[in-house]
Amino acid sequence: MIAFLKDHSTILLALLTVAAAFGGTWLGSHIQAKGGLAQAKAAKEAAETAAAATLQAVREQSDRAATAAHAAAVRDQRTTAIADLLRATRELVRALDRQYRETGDAATTNALHEAFIQARGTVELCAPTSLLPAVKELATTTRNLSDFAHERAESNRAMTHLQRLEPHEGDATPLYRAVAALETFRTAAVADAPNALELHALAEEALRQVPQLPEHEQDVLLVDCYYEPLRPALARHRDRHYQAMNDLIEQARAILGVND
Repeated sequence: MIAFLKDHSTILLALLTVAAAFGGTWLGSHIQAKGGLAQAKAAKEAAETAAAATLQAVREQSDRAATAAHAAAVRDQRTTAIADLLRATRELVRALDRQYRETGDAATTNALHEAFIQARGTVELCAPTSLLPAVKELATTTRNLSDFAHERAESNRAMTHLQRLEPHEGDATPLYRAVAALETFRTAAVADAPNALELHALAEEALRQVPQLPEHEQDVLLVDCYYEPLRPALARHRDRHYQAMNDLIEQARAILGVND
């Protein structure tokens, strides 16, 4: 065996050299291949991470855009609803004010009432709850103005008519007496004075001496004397209404973010 190895040592050495070279080449290739796979895997993972991050960023941007669009739409809706309520309120109050000077058109007034109610309902649906007390106060003061006009506007027109009448047959004394008798009776009636009924009779008689004034207007003036004078009472209702209107406007501006 030893002799064989000695005789063939050159050949065996060559074979071993070839085998070693082949093994080294294979091992290097294997290691290089594994390194390439690792790099490819790392690159893939990095790409996937980047893609996920990009997708998340896109989603977040889209969500922010959707949220901003929704907020803008809600703000526009609230702005329109509040503006409609303010407009409806002003139109109704102007119509009520005219009733103290002239007979109003019932159909028009009713339509304005309906428009006010609808506008209020729209605000109550879309406005934040923090604004609802101000809306309720505005509705209350508007209703008070409406009720007051219903009770007192006709008598104010009758008094204006009485004060502007031309003297009958050139004698203005009955006109002055009627106006004075009504004021005296009002003072007694409001104070629930013991002689209120007596003064009522005197005022009624004084009005009967003014034939130019229709009888139904005379009756309206007598009934109105059981209430306090119109001007201060109406002024209180208007002041409260204007305060309610201003409060609603200020709160709405704050909610809509339009304060200076």
